[in-house]
Formats: sequence, structure tokens, C-alpha cells
Amino acid sequence: MTRPARLRTKQELGLPKWMPAVEGSLDDPPIVLRQDRLKLSLLCLCLIVVGGLILLIPVRVYSAWHLIFLGFLGLCLVTFGAMAVRPATLILDPHGLIWRHAFRTVDYPWSAFARFYVLSRPRRFTVVVGEFTHLGPPKPAWRRYLTGSVELGSFWELPPQRVADVLNEARARWAPAV
Repeated sequence: MTRPARLRTKQELGLPKWMPAVEGSLDDPPIVLRQDRLKLSLLCLCLIVVGGLILLIPVRVYSAWHLIFLGFLGLCLVTFGAMAVRPATLILDPHGLIWRHAFRTVDYPWSAFARFYVLSRPRRFTVVVGEFTHLGPPKPAWRRYLTGSVELGSFWELPPQRVADVLNEARARWAPAV
């Protein structure tokens, strides 16, 4: 699968910063869906505030549990900071789905997915999920063998249901007939 060259920015598309940047359409591929940088930055800011408040609690001697918790909080802060700097992007074209996020890029053919849906869990974020078919990729992750699906994330510029609808429309149009 060929990866597209540099994606256009909101400024190049002539869109204000607050407007969702959806590039392309089913008739003019590729379609590009992006995560919202503002939402990810606010999540990172909340982690900084929580970490600061936890550090204000007076403790005589830090135990191993304190240090493990602070290390985990620091790791989460670095992870969400990297996600805010380079938000995830879904690139849909007739060949398949390209999922770029902060730490890697994964290519999936349309034949790998049966459907896309929104999963809303209590006390968790709403995520867009892609359910694999039996023809799915051979080794995308260890979770594929446990769940048969991949979570494509949350905090999209568009509502999660609209992202799932666009993914299903693209799969219906471009997936090979089985």
C-alpha cells in the first residue's frame, strides 16, 4: 500500500483552527480524519494539574509505591504530550486504511475489517473500534487474538459516530467483494 505524501494543514485548506479538518471525499480520495489537538492538550494539562496536586501532599518518606505511581504519572504525561504534539490521523483511500499516531504507522487493507462501530463505556472515553474479519492482518497486535478488534482512539475532531460512519461508508465502497 502506498502512503500519501505530506498532508495539508488547516491553514492550507483555508479552514479556521476551530473547524474540523476533513480532507477529501469518497469521490476525491484520500479522506483524512484527525484527532483534536485541543482536546489532547487539555487532557495533558489535567494530568499536569493532578500530578502537581499529588506532589503537594506532604509525605515524610517516599515509599516504592509512591515512586512507582509518580513514574507511571510521568509516563502518562509524556505519552499524552506526544499525542498532543502529533495527533493521530486516519487516511482512507481505495487501497485501505492508514492509521498514523504518535509512535507508529499501521496499514490495513479494507478486507481486514468487518465493520466499524462506536464503543461507549461507563467512566471511559468513547472510542471508535474496527472489528477484524477472519481475513484480518496476520500480526497487528496481541489484542487481535483476544478481542478480534482494534481501538482507533477517541478525541476526534468529528463526533465518534460520524467517524465510524465515514469508515463504514469507505469500507462499503472500496472493500473487495468477498
